[in-house]
Amino acid sequence: MEEGDVDAIVARSPVLEVLSIQGSSKGLRLRLVSQSLRCVQICGSVVEDIAVVKVPCLERLILHGCRDLAGGMCSRIRILDAPNLRVVGFLEPANHVLKIGDTIIRAGMKESTATILTSVKILSLNVRFGIRSEAEMVPRFLKCFPNVKTLHIMSGKCNQSTGTLNLKFKEVPIESAMLGISEMYFREFRGDEGEVAFLKSLFKSADVLEMAVIMMANPSFTQFSPDDALSKVKSASELSRSSGKVVVVVSGGPEGGRPWSFQKGTDFSCEDPFSVVVENLRKA
Repeated sequence: MEEGDVDAIVARSPVLEVLSIQGSSKGLRLRLVSQSLRCVQICGSVVEDIAVVKVPCLERLILHGCRDLAGGMCSRIRILDAPNLRVVGFLEPANHVLKIGDTIIRAGMKESTATILTSVKILSLNVRFGIRSEAEMVPRFLKCFPNVKTLHIMSGKCNQSTGTLNLKFKEVPIESAMLGISEMYFREFRGDEGEVAFLKSLFKSADVLEMAVIMMANPSFTQFSPDDALSKVKSASELSRSSGKVVVVVSGGPEGGRPWSFQKGTDFSCEDPFSVVVENLRKA
């Protein structure tokens, strides 16, 4: 398909509720205008630019496993008018540039009402905590979505020497961004310093935290000490200001998690498409 073809199809489909794209290698550029779209999912594709121009019914914006652009460029995600957007994922600081309205979201920028989306309740981030520039974007993204109740974190493996790159979250104003989080799911936990620093900030700041689920990486695929990682989780959870439940489980899946399912994204009977059934996982 040529550039503009998808936009034209969407614009001419007045009852279209779901747009799912997989495996596009040409460099997607979408400019979405629709009165009916509720869910947009893009998986395993090369994405240059997605502009949510005017989509009043949009509830879910999901990007998963998008492939790198040539030359190390980042995919641009622009949200202009989507007043009912409730679910956003999987934002990747390494590969995505988020723009809300006319403002590009950057680490350390001043807060503004123009860069806030209050409708979003569920947020999923893919982060390598060992890379400072990525870790610094976590509080920035959280401040863009101040009403998030459920936070999902996928911790990416950092192959380079972390050293001083590990972010000390106390250096950035992350605490206020975590106050309203009631559920947190942390996948691929290995006990790295940056991961532990994030958990400590969460437990110290999330006053209404009801449940935190820490899913350790599968030891069959990733070299780390599960016992040491478990000890670090327990130490961090002792800082909790709430009486919420902390569950630690061991992943039995592949490194980086399982492939995304379009069916999960379009199942509107499930409030959180990123959710996992903890009972089916092995307790640590």
